[in-house]
Amino acid sequence: MMAASLYMLLLQCVLLIFSSSAFQVAPSSLQRTASFGRQSSSDIRWYRQTTTLFADSNDDKDEQPPQLMDDDNNINDLFQRFLSPQIDDPGLPLTDVLLSQIVAPTFQLYWVFVAHAPLPSWARPISSYFGEATELAPRGSLLAPTLIHGAGLAVCWLAGALAAKSFERDAFTLTNNNYDDENGGSRLSIGEKIKQYDTVLLRLFQAGAFACGILIVSTQVDLLLEFKRYVQFGESDETDFRLFLAGVEVINDIFFEALVISSWRIIHANFMSTPMNRSRRF
Repeated sequence: MMAASLYMLLLQCVLLIFSSSAFQVAPSSLQRTASFGRQSSSDIRWYRQTTTLFADSNDDKDEQPPQLMDDDNNINDLFQRFLSPQIDDPGLPLTDVLLSQIVAPTFQLYWVFVAHAPLPSWARPISSYFGEATELAPRGSLLAPTLIHGAGLAVCWLAGALAAKSFERDAFTLTNNNYDDENGGSRLSIGEKIKQYDTVLLRLFQAGAFACGILIVSTQVDLLLEFKRYVQFGESDETDFRLFLAGVEVINDIFFEALVISSWRIIHANFMSTPMNRSRRF
């Protein structure tokens, strides 16, 4: 009799445990479905906090929440700009590199000679490293330093252009140019003509800002390697002069690069926006 009573008590305890909420099936609003795009934020939080103990054949087909998918797409898009860029004009990157490496530094040197200003620190002839005076350097001795310094500027601009998608067709063609073709441009106001360059100027500004950031960081690294430590204004006259010289050279590089690249891009945008070149495929 006592054994039967204990057996009935144990059976009631087991039934009570299985009927509790800990073993109930999750409501339909919390169950995983294939339509995560229609779930609420609470469903997504449940999804993130749940750990799958047993995998099934349908787990690989489950979709991620929209927030996670958007983050992954943004990261992939950022890497694709550099690893697999869209280049609608194959000759445009080469032209940009030649202009930023050769033309812009050469214009800067011409301005230095015309203004009778001292040469920048990067425009030192190769012979000066062997003890010869800079004034006695033979003609053409500044070619190698200009190409070396211009190569660094070209890398900065190329990285900025890739980051801003400046090689896509939208970045070097005018917007809403059909009206200008039909009316010969006579009915367009100055504001409407400037508005056609919105995308071109925006991509130029974005690429230039990225390139300027790389140039400034590279200059900081160069100063760090030169002094073997972090330096700032006020330490000594030597460091103050070197920092001031580096700042002036960075400003000059940015100015001449922006002048040459912007002029070229605007001219190229006008050329590529003509009726003959607008639908051109390379």
